[in-house]
Amino acid sequence: MFNYILNLFFPKKCIRCKREGTYLCEDCLSLIELNQINYCACFKNPVKYRLRCDNCPRNIKAVFTVLNEKQRLAQKVYYRAKKLAGLNVYFSYLITAYLKNISFELNSSFTICYESEVKGIAEDLSRFTKLSLNSDLKNVLLLMKKYPNQDILKKFENRNVYVVSLFREIS
Repeated sequence: MFNYILNLFFPKKCIRCKREGTYLCEDCLSLIELNQINYCACFKNPVKYRLRCDNCPRNIKAVFTVLNEKQRLAQKVYYRAKKLAGLNVYFSYLITAYLKNISFELNSSFTICYESEVKGIAEDLSRFTKLSLNSDLKNVLLLMKKYPNQDILKKFENRNVYVVSLFREIS
């Protein structure tokens, strides 16, 4: 009832086109392109089109970068999600769509861990995928805003880490 009254006086509007009913309509969501290029897990000189190379940190099994850092709409949605928690679900959708496109299967052997700045997205992703948050499983799906963040990676030295980075800085 509360949500109905709230929506009556403050209806949800698409953050791009202002269409009522949702924070990001299907048409605008379709404008966000999933990343097509992967780089290995190296911090300084990543190799294009490889998940791992001989110089990659041993515990990082792969780095999946979901979105191109230069997509303005994706950046806008990310920054608006800090104030509108309802936008986090779109990132959960984009992450699972991306992983499905590259044939990476999430299963119960994974736990979701995360950086503090993507906590809301991690919680929605956990609900969406039915994976636990921050458990002691050997396989970690580490959700980050931007790869690399070497400080957080040190916490997972004895585990298999699969990084899901919303954006990645490539020099």
